[in-house]
Amino acid sequence: MADKGKTIPGWVWVTTPALAAAFAGFLFYLSTVPPGQEIETVKKDAHKVFRTTVDKVREGADAVEEKVDQAKPAYDFYKLLENQTVDVDEMDAYHSTPKDEETAYQYILQAGSFRSADDADRMRAELLLEGLNAYDESSQVNGAVWHRVYVGPFTDRSKLNKAQDTLVSLNISPLVLKRKVEE
Repeated sequence: MADKGKTIPGWVWVTTPALAAAFAGFLFYLSTVPPGQEIETVKKDAHKVFRTTVDKVREGADAVEEKVDQAKPAYDFYKLLENQTVDVDEMDAYHSTPKDEETAYQYILQAGSFRSADDADRMRAELLLEGLNAYDESSQVNGAVWHRVYVGPFTDRSKLNKAQDTLVSLNISPLVLKRKVEE
């Protein structure tokens, strides 16, 4: 048996296609209706307003262009500066050093700076065990003695970079010092 709640009434089957056909017919009717004279009049008026506005803008642009042309200064730098020269005195201070005189440098890595000689000695020993050429120097700074641990010297940048990488792998941030080689 058919369930009475699931069936669609007959009037729905008749009115739905009728409404769809009526709507399609209305759309067809609208496409065949010629435009009225009111629309043509509005189009002509809009075209006239557009044309007059364009003409006014062109006239204003021409007037502005004339004013700009009149306001331009009469400078011609190419002609003014063509025959002028500037005299500069020769100075010895500006001469560079000759290329054949190369200055030699050596690089040193400062691995640490300590107030205690024991701490500096301990770091130097750790660096020697890692295969680095480490040494320490003491210096007087503001009345206090500081013990600095250095690695090097290096004349080759690749060896310097390798030693720097080794120090960084030991969680030491080295300070690169560049010194002139005394001959």
